[in-house]
Amino acid sequence: MEFALIPALISVALLFWWRSIVLFKRTVEDVPTSKVKGVFYGLNEVKGSVKSEHPLQAPLTETPSVWYKWKISEHWRKTETYRDSQGKTKTRTRSGWKTIDSGGSFQPFDLHDDTGELLIEPEGAKVEAPSTMSHTCGPTDPLYYGKGPLRAIAHSTSRRRFSETSLAPGDAVYVLGPAKLREEVARPMIAQSKEARYFFISTKSESQIIRSKGIWAFFVLLFCFLSALAAPVTGIAVDTGLEPQEVLALHPWWVASAGFVFVCVAGLFYVSLLYNGLIRVRNRLAHALGLIEIQLKRRHDLIPGLMECVKGISKYEREVQELIASSRSSPTGEPGREVNEVGREVSDGTRLVGGLFALAESYPDLGADENYASFMKELVDTEDRIALARAFYNDSLLALQDRLLVFPDLVVAKWFRFKAGKYLQLLPEPEMALPPKVSLDGG
Repeated sequence: MEFALIPALISVALLFWWRSIVLFKRTVEDVPTSKVKGVFYGLNEVKGSVKSEHPLQAPLTETPSVWYKWKISEHWRKTETYRDSQGKTKTRTRSGWKTIDSGGSFQPFDLHDDTGELLIEPEGAKVEAPSTMSHTCGPTDPLYYGKGPLRAIAHSTSRRRFSETSLAPGDAVYVLGPAKLREEVARPMIAQSKEARYFFISTKSESQIIRSKGIWAFFVLLFCFLSALAAPVTGIAVDTGLEPQEVLALHPWWVASAGFVFVCVAGLFYVSLLYNGLIRVRNRLAHALGLIEIQLKRRHDLIPGLMECVKGISKYEREVQELIASSRSSPTGEPGREVNEVGREVSDGTRLVGGLFALAESYPDLGADENYASFMKELVDTEDRIALARAFYNDSLLALQDRLLVFPDLVVAKWFRFKAGKYLQLLPEPEMALPPKVSLDGG
């Protein structure tokens, strides 16, 4: 029965492969899409177009590129003699393709969307780039010797295949990867991290990625199941000398038992996937709320700067103090607060920003002050980030709620008593960069 270990080990290996495919698919489904300006520390999903001021040049197509791989293969065919099991001399023809040259390169590039640009360092990423060349030719083609080596391989048929994949400026890309702070400036970038499980770049859309991974998962699980059924059939057939069909007819319970064991093991794998997936989504929700609190703390730290801008100008200072007092902005931004409390603080700060814009309109000389303008720029940027963090929170909450309503996740959620959180109910629109104007004259 030791031969039964071969298909059994194949089945186990395929099961772990299936698990990794499903885990990646669920991660793509669960991580909300962030805008470039809303990228925060941790795993992020962003979409945009490739931008590079000084791109590389792909060697085969000679087109601009920020990431490329290329390969040149040459076809060979040879006839050889061999002795069969009876000692007779026979001939056979073998053929194939041999790689004669290959290479690749990449450079950091910017991901551009409607909120800004984000640096992407593709080193270590799994990249799915479109094919820019797939060409087979003979020596009469200029490409044959123009891009390939002058010497031929042994048994060459004088046919070469040129292939290239490339990411070019302007390509729409999907990026799933970890964000961290750049060393030269205090801005985020997406780059490889030892702590991160995924770093993935693709020109496919999110729906295409999910669909392709779902198809892969189905076929891998199917072959995994067939390998599990083949384990007892192989072992019994080798030990008894029976044909596989005879084993199925004479020992059906062995096959049924193998199928039952497979279903149990695969079921445990899947339940663990569902449970761990719900944990990750719930943790991401808590992380999203923490991102909002970080920006609220940043907003609060800007208030002393505002008072410095208007200090000594009594007519401005009094009205600014009244605005700050009416906003009831929290002085701490302490973590672990209730969602409703965080929502109230966000709304209070929004009213403050609206009032400050109105104040600048009422007093043009104040609006023209460089310090005041610089402060307002920082404050508006903070409000933008709060809005994006709030959208990330609500999208994370939606992902969790969807999981809690969809079978089979809802079964696992009920077993382990998962609960959905609350939405941040603030303004009707998520874009809060320029809040409603507030009148200061009492009319």
